[in-house]
Amino acid sequence: MGIQLLKYRNKSSWDACTYDQVSRLIQYRWGQQVIKWRQWRGNEIVMDAGCGTGLLTKQLTKQVPRGKVYAVDIDTNMIKQAKNNLKSFGNVKIIQSNFTDVMLTKKMDVVFSNSALHWVQDHRKAFQKFWEMLKPMNSNDIKDISVSSNSNDNTGNSGQILIQCGGYGNLQQIITMLERITHLDQFKEYFTHWKQPWHFAKAEYTNELLQRIGYVNTAVYYSDDCVTLPNRRIYSKFVKTVVMKSYLDHISSYKDSHDIDKLKDMFLELFLEEVEKDSSSKLNKPWFLDFVRLNIIAYKPHA
Repeated sequence: MGIQLLKYRNKSSWDACTYDQVSRLIQYRWGQQVIKWRQWRGNEIVMDAGCGTGLLTKQLTKQVPRGKVYAVDIDTNMIKQAKNNLKSFGNVKIIQSNFTDVMLTKKMDVVFSNSALHWVQDHRKAFQKFWEMLKPMNSNDIKDISVSSNSNDNTGNSGQILIQCGGYGNLQQIITMLERITHLDQFKEYFTHWKQPWHFAKAEYTNELLQRIGYVNTAVYYSDDCVTLPNRRIYSKFVKTVVMKSYLDHISSYKDSHDIDKLKDMFLELFLEEVEKDSSSKLNKPWFLDFVRLNIIAYKPHA
């Protein structure tokens, strides 16, 4: 119990074991859809940027049996869990690194990323890095590709990014409730210097950014996915591990307090009460998460 608590209090570390369980409910489903956006040849070199526990990396390795997947994540606990999940796969290399700084010896056919890019503040740096890592498309294929939010019938060309992350307005109702709690008397001193660590980008800004870098055939669009989880227990576990992690980590950074764990439990409980109250007043189903996904498809053209 003591070791787990120390890991939990490390701001850079996730509870990867629990994330591996709860992400199967939502993020894994999203990622499976993103993988289907492409017609895979089977020999691609792919980077899974922000691979987490490797659940989707496993699906990518199956798509490229004659290729290779580079699974990249900065978090120690995620990497450890990914190594366990992927130990039986030979065409994957797991690398602990920030994916905006990672150095790979090969050029990528595809950069794939699911539910990770919104944790990067500098999207220009990320897209520029992906550009540098990608092989260009075959120049003969550029004119034949048509990409839109309504048609993801993509040929197996090189030089492609396939990304889904939180978009502008993501979890707006949930974050409003969380921010309300940070201003309560028992918590406001802990959040004096609080800054939200995510960047939920706008589609139009992202599209302009991609085109300025040089990407072509860009398709950037939102999809709403309001998810309702089955009960309070499952919802609490998901929210504590994923949505509320940064808030709880911020409270944990105050080492001089003797009641950190009690405060974190209180923060979670107050939030759950807010969700129940909000659902009752609006006659909604309880245990909702108002997700907005930003979908990004683009290509690096031949020089």
